[in-house]
Amino acid sequence: MNSNNIPKSNNQKNDSLGSVIYNAMVRNNHILVLGTAIAPVIVIANTLKNAAYLALTFSVITFFTMLLSSFIPQRVVYTVRVIIYIAIGSLVYVPTAIIISALFPQAIQNMGIYFPLLITNSFIIFHSDTMFLTEKKGRMILDLIFGIIGYDIIVLLFGLVREIFSTGEINGNVIALPMLFKAFYQPFGGFILLGIFAAVLRGILLLIKKISN
Repeated sequence: MNSNNIPKSNNQKNDSLGSVIYNAMVRNNHILVLGTAIAPVIVIANTLKNAAYLALTFSVITFFTMLLSSFIPQRVVYTVRVIIYIAIGSLVYVPTAIIISALFPQAIQNMGIYFPLLITNSFIIFHSDTMFLTEKKGRMILDLIFGIIGYDIIVLLFGLVREIFSTGEINGNVIALPMLFKAFYQPFGGFILLGIFAAVLRGILLLIKKISN
């Protein structure tokens, strides 16, 4: 078989930094495009402050868990690797919880059960072997960092918009709005709003694709 006819994998592409950032943060955004890791967003990110708590803890737990997990040999059986990923996540969770609770005492209370559940988020469980850990170390770290940043941006923007339209405030500062949508504060309203976010992003991506063609 002619090797020139074999399509290159994503790991073999010499993408520019701009392309890597765009793909990780926008084109493959884990919330709005891939539709993963959305449960904590819908339940927790109903204000900008809660969204910031979620973004911070998600970033720390996911980054260090994925970084340490990248040293596990690929020859280890997948089921065993997943167990190890969760074990590593649990170890990362302990110091993270101690630091977060010391700096932001209200954060853990606001996140409730979803705080410890972050060690089993889809970045770690589902995308570890299909997206991140199949890449070379340097590319994996870049994709991971910008993937997390893309997640965090959407979480913060979502929390901000949700707080404004459901309460008419930003962190206690009143914003005059002609109408409030208090349902957005609840999980079912958050789900609807997140669907609107996803539809808008998909529309933008389609427009970019048409323009580029």
